[in-house]
Amino acid sequence: MAKADALLQIEATDDVGARTADLFHWQAAMATADGIAALLVELDERLDVPQESPSAVICEHHEDWVVRIEDDLEIVSAKHREPNVGTWASITVLIGDGGIGHLFTRWLRLERKVSARLVSCAALSNGEASELVDCSTLLRRSRTGETLAASEVELVDRCIDKFSRALMMHRKDMPLEWRAPKDARAKKLDPPQDLRDAVRDFLVILNLDVGRPGREFTSHAAPGLYAEPLAIRMNQTAALAPIIWNAVLRLFEVRMRARGSTQRGGLPTVAATIVRGDLVAGADELESRTVTTRDILLAVRSAIQNPGAYLPLARPAKLTKLSVKMANGGCSDTSIARAERLRLDYARYRRAREATVPGSSAERAVIERHLMRMADEETARSRNGTGRWGADLWGAMSDRLSDAPPQNLPAGLEGEIALGGVADLASRCQVWFSPRFDVDGAIAAEKRVRAQQS
Repeated sequence: MAKADALLQIEATDDVGARTADLFHWQAAMATADGIAALLVELDERLDVPQESPSAVICEHHEDWVVRIEDDLEIVSAKHREPNVGTWASITVLIGDGGIGHLFTRWLRLERKVSARLVSCAALSNGEASELVDCSTLLRRSRTGETLAASEVELVDRCIDKFSRALMMHRKDMPLEWRAPKDARAKKLDPPQDLRDAVRDFLVILNLDVGRPGREFTSHAAPGLYAEPLAIRMNQTAALAPIIWNAVLRLFEVRMRARGSTQRGGLPTVAATIVRGDLVAGADELESRTVTTRDILLAVRSAIQNPGAYLPLARPAKLTKLSVKMANGGCSDTSIARAERLRLDYARYRRAREATVPGSSAERAVIERHLMRMADEETARSRNGTGRWGADLWGAMSDRLSDAPPQNLPAGLEGEIALGGVADLASRCQVWFSPRFDVDGAIAAEKRVRAQQS
């Protein structure tokens, strides 16, 4: 068993995801960025990754996620910080609110064989918080054999001392011998040498990845920041970056909930499978949280080949099945308003016709078959790789029905009202302006968003 596999099998002491459920989407986006970065590391000249590569992102395991590159592991804590709260002001705040104390105890639990990183949208204040970055840099330089200046040694010792005292006051999950007494004051503590040595080793492998976009800006900034380099590496136009981003983000949002598919699916664990090497107890749970670099590559290829499937749904002013479908198909607000009005005109025509003309039910079936045939023909001409052919289809049907021969339409059903019949068919999900999707689910989701914003 590889070193990384052995470390990942160490049981996590809590489910860290429960603490940050309200910021789930931001965390998923930040994990997605790390996954794309891992893929870029592995892509070869054929724009592929090795079939046997173990590189992956394991979501909500030990920390918010774990990045695995070959046999090296990095535990990552993601901390969103609202702008009104401000920057990370001190080492004490970083250890507590910033989660570095938790990173330290997880590093200990994982036998000090992993690296650690804090991801945050907040910056570091000048002073001891920013000095912590300098300290880590100096310690790495020292590990390579470089001799540090006296002022640099003083900065390193000062940071290690402050960090050790803050950990002792943090107390949570710390070894008993490193916890400060209940009524102790940080300034009067004298950290033991073994704690100072552990802190020195930890700061060598600690990275502070700050300045990420906040949750208000992630959806706008992330595609350009994180997906565009991958699109260019895949020899694609930068315009595909938002589509690639959406495809990979969807993958991570599933895995962050530990709902991904597994090799065994929903099969129960029976005695015979517990002792099998690749099906040890708990393996399915870890697998359901894992996004491999090959998973990411497959999502990217799928997005490139079928970009329309990953375009975000448009937001029409009026939430009806017709408006949502037309908006998702790329129709303008004016076309949607016209379609809604013509659909009502068609409904009034049908009611009047059925009240005065015998046999109107059979006539209606003939009309709808005629309109469906026309819509089918124009859909075949309008379909495109973006998945948004609604504007072309609506325009083609409008032109065709305005020139429709009278013998194909019953009395009183002129072209505009017949176009309302097409809109009526669309509202009943018989005509589509884009690939089929869950219209009811899209309407419900949009209602929830609007309720939250009101």
